[in-house]
Amino acid sequence: MSILNNLDKYKRWRDGKLANASTKIEACLIEISNPFKLSCSEKDRIKILCQHNNFALFNIEQQNNYPQAIIAINKQLGLTDYDPHLYAQDQGLAHITQSVKKDQAEFIPYTDKAIGWHTDGYYNTMAQRIRAFSLFCVTPANRGGENQWIDQQMVYLQLRESNPDVTKALTHIHAMSIPEHIVNGVVRRKTSIGAIFFIDESSSQLYMRYTQRKKNIKFLDSQEVKQAVTVLDAHLSTTTEHHFRHTMTANQGLLCNNILHKRSGFINNPLNPRLLLRGRYFNRLN
Repeated sequence: MSILNNLDKYKRWRDGKLANASTKIEACLIEISNPFKLSCSEKDRIKILCQHNNFALFNIEQQNNYPQAIIAINKQLGLTDYDPHLYAQDQGLAHITQSVKKDQAEFIPYTDKAIGWHTDGYYNTMAQRIRAFSLFCVTPANRGGENQWIDQQMVYLQLRESNPDVTKALTHIHAMSIPEHIVNGVVRRKTSIGAIFFIDESSSQLYMRYTQRKKNIKFLDSQEVKQAVTVLDAHLSTTTEHHFRHTMTANQGLLCNNILHKRSGFINNPLNPRLLLRGRYFNRLN
């Protein structure tokens, strides 16, 4: 039995979640002295922040090789099982920047457009779910590019406290489907069908797979599920003390267990365009 279907377990989990969650972004920021050799206190602090809020912001000093530094941080925190997706390089890191390549620019992260609320890899099969990701800012935009995020476990808690029927509908095992992705007759990604909220078997943690982008997304043809998605979207559009918003500066990064997040549109400096390094992982932060 899990918190999804055991009321006593849910109440204990809820009380612990509310007691430990931070509401100030300053309390979730850590200075990393040496990315190639994290101290025990730095590792412990990151672990605690991710347990309580599902994210840790960090700063590092300027580096000669940023991909090597970020990979080193991620490996020391157990993030090694990376998603070798289409544009991954540098041992799983993707260079998130506005692309002039036609095929790459079809994917919204590689544009200057805003991105709605989503979890990374929502289109992956459940067997290849993304459990963690890192995001690091090498060069910020000239204007915009703000990130917002909220711990999806807190979203579940808030929705369940106000309307348990909504969260029940969002745990339906066929709640959301993403069709297969075919390019020139070749299936690059199979159809993905699953719940929006679910318990990850390997970690026993509550996870979420979701996107507000409705193009090529199908929700279960059920009044309960469709109404629940409407309530979820309305909740995400509000501002609670557990919503965070922040524009990362150069040498600043984010570590999380695939937190629910969004990005505003941005305007580049054409001589020094926005560049973020993103790693997606099949395992959680250790």
